[in-house]
Amino acid sequence: MLRPRRVRWISLAAAAVILGINAFAGVTLSGTTSNGGTLFPADRWAVAGIGLFFAALALVPWRLRVEADTDHVRVRNLLGDHTVAWALVDRVRFDRTALWASLELADGEPLPLFAVQLIDGDAAVAAVRRLRELHAAGRAQHAGSDPAAAGELPPALN
Repeated sequence: MLRPRRVRWISLAAAAVILGINAFAGVTLSGTTSNGGTLFPADRWAVAGIGLFFAALALVPWRLRVEADTDHVRVRNLLGDHTVAWALVDRVRFDRTALWASLELADGEPLPLFAVQLIDGDAAVAAVRRLRELHAAGRAQHAGSDPAAAGELPPALN
């Protein structure tokens, strides 16, 4: 299973900062507003609740992952999950200028792999190499040859 490394820890730190600032603001909120309105205890809870919402939003990168074997690849991105057979994938791309890897599907559509990000450096490159090996093994298996018989199957990513 592939997951982003650095972005997950950055998002955790951001969530902690967001939660801390809003908790402090909620505790210290008192008095009146600039136009003379009164602040109530519910306003404190609202500020803390907004902080909780944005902290949870900052943790969305913890959802990202890619799992693959010789049959198919399962991609969990920000908003959706996709399972694609390797037979429908033309290639695994990770261009030098790209921020993350992607699968180029047979219909020409790219499927981003947000779990494999440039910021992870050598770990991302190694992940793309493993995905390419699984892609080649899956395509060979689908084409009729049996790479399992020759012991050529790379280990799955799960």
